[in-house]
Amino acid sequence: MTSPPPPILDEFGLIARHLAPLATHKGADGLRDDVAILAAGSFDGDLVINTDAVVSGVHFLETENPALIAERVLRVNLSDLAAKGAKPLGYQLTLALPSVVDDAWMASFAAGLRANQAAFNWSLLGGDTVRSPGPLTISVTAFGTVPHAKALRRGGAQIGDEIWVTGWIGDGALGLAIAKGHDLSLPTGIAAAAEQKFRLPQPRIAFGVALAESGLATASADVSDGLIADLGHIASASALGMAIEAASVPLSDAGRLMTERDAEWLPRLLTGGDDYEVIFTAPPLAAQQLAAMAEATRTPLCRIGHTIAGTEVVVTLPNGDALPMLTSGYTHF
Repeated sequence: MTSPPPPILDEFGLIARHLAPLATHKGADGLRDDVAILAAGSFDGDLVINTDAVVSGVHFLETENPALIAERVLRVNLSDLAAKGAKPLGYQLTLALPSVVDDAWMASFAAGLRANQAAFNWSLLGGDTVRSPGPLTISVTAFGTVPHAKALRRGGAQIGDEIWVTGWIGDGALGLAIAKGHDLSLPTGIAAAAEQKFRLPQPRIAFGVALAESGLATASADVSDGLIADLGHIASASALGMAIEAASVPLSDAGRLMTERDAEWLPRLLTGGDDYEVIFTAPPLAAQQLAAMAEATRTPLCRIGHTIAGTEVVVTLPNGDALPMLTSGYTHF
């Protein structure tokens, strides 16, 4: 007969042991109050605010390492800040914890938060902890700063703009399949890289900040729901269409191998989501400056198409045919 897991600390014990040490920003006051206070003049520019929630079994595997869960939920929010050109400032964290979560789990989760804060130079600012019958649910509200009136929006793209994307597209979908145990018959190293991209996204903070400061981009979003879906958000907000060249979309070694074996994988990679790259539009004359910016921030960057009249996102194959897709990307409902 197995013993039940040791109970988690009470709410205030949990906060004192695992979370208060992460509240390094002066405005958090060591989590001794119900609020964080960001004093006037304590940050420069405009405040950018984003909230994302993740649910066990929906957004991450139920068996996932708690430290990786913490890293992932923060990086998902950092990706939204990157797409707006914002520097991370701090975040609030809400935890709805089922009874199976014990003190050891919280210690590992807090270690993931600590590692992320060190890597991206931001602080826990507060939040809430509650008991839940499950599943484990985590919500993060992220705060970033951007020079006044420089934040990048989804709306603003112009006809004739070029469309650019950072990094690689499709590893989120491939990595999830691999993490779930599906045998894709990929070489070990290539499969591991795709799985790592799913489990530990790389928010493009340095590039996003440089992009906002440059004033070159006309519209921007992060690729979370899928390349086609998130381009569709820009298209809708800008009241125009998007023409994408399938051959120009950057794929990793894993993505290229899968599409070479089976052409049906291409639309899956373009709509799978969880890539957390930055997709944006800019005038053609900005190309040289964008390339220099990508090199300076060590960010892979590809031009993949251009804006057009209309409202649709169209993906064209090398033979000129349109790539048919059953869906544009992930939907939350």
